[in-house]
Amino acid sequence: MYNDERSSVGTHTVAHYKHETHAGVKAPVCLPTRERGNEEGSLQRRSARTRAAAGFTLLEMVLVLFLMALVASAGLMLTEGVEDQAKYDETKRRMEIIRKAIVGDPTRTVNGSPEISGFVADMGRLPKCLAELLALGDEIKPETAPKTYQSPCDDSPTITEWDVDDDTGIGSGWRGPYIAVLPERSGDLRFRDGYGNSDANDALNSGWAFLVTSNEISLTSAGFDAVSTDDDVSADKLVVESDWQVTDINVTFKNESIGDDLPVANENLVLRVYLSDSTNYVDGGGGTNDYFTLVGDAVAANSSISQSFIFSTDATIPLGRRGYAIVCHDSAEPSEPDNFVLFDGDCDSGNGVPGNKDISKFIAVPRQTINLEWIIDE
Repeated sequence: MYNDERSSVGTHTVAHYKHETHAGVKAPVCLPTRERGNEEGSLQRRSARTRAAAGFTLLEMVLVLFLMALVASAGLMLTEGVEDQAKYDETKRRMEIIRKAIVGDPTRTVNGSPEISGFVADMGRLPKCLAELLALGDEIKPETAPKTYQSPCDDSPTITEWDVDDDTGIGSGWRGPYIAVLPERSGDLRFRDGYGNSDANDALNSGWAFLVTSNEISLTSAGFDAVSTDDDVSADKLVVESDWQVTDINVTFKNESIGDDLPVANENLVLRVYLSDSTNYVDGGGGTNDYFTLVGDAVAANSSISQSFIFSTDATIPLGRRGYAIVCHDSAEPSEPDNFVLFDGDCDSGNGVPGNKDISKFIAVPRQTINLEWIIDE
């Protein structure tokens, strides 16, 4: 028999059933509603914990790994292109650094004058290899004044350190380094391309293909693939003749005498440009001849005339700070140009060869018209 008792709990009516044993059979017990709910929630929580403890399935893991590999490979391809472009851009930037180390940047000005710098402006020639921009070779003994060094390119040329000559007032010589670099782990000075290439001529050209032909320089990087030439980065005309040589100069002859037209007679004249000392110069003439003939009485008193002097292809003027003087061409002794006397309105032998006070200074800048002035007054 079941006794049905009802009681009121709060606003809910809960049925309580008491059980009795009848004929040895235990009557079922009906749990209270609240207790059943707690047990069901506990079962759900245990089921959730069981599933969490089970982890990912193999299929899920494979799918995740596939997606990760796909993202990584896509990122690698994008990064590889960016890295290669960065190395290419760095190589081009370093090519421009090398170019400016050789011929400077005459487009820049300092106090209104062109900024003259670089190896050519100091040495008056192109470098024979890239190493000449970085360091000197061994000093030549016995010691000289100024000091002289072997070229790091080979033993044939010697390099003189920077010095201002007393006779001409012109400075010349090596005053680098023209490219500042830090030593590599080996202690060697190198200026490599953006790819870090090296080759058999590493000590000379830092892994670049550096070629000097006539009055030009070409420069090539082996690129990403040092074996194939397909990705080479080249500057076939890194430096050309017109970047560093001057071939003609205009000279204005000004007659400051009172009442005298000059010269008294025809005079054969040469524009002499000094590159360093009094024995290192180039001469310009009228083009047809290696001199220009200034006709007698051509320059009236207190007036002026202008003449263009042309320099031969094997005797051009390298960019830089130079000196000049007008000298008289001696047809009797053409093989002794060192003895050509100064022109001051005439070519008297007593004028003597130009000295420091007679040599005027100017800046030789390629691709610009150079106008010089020469005063004559007997």
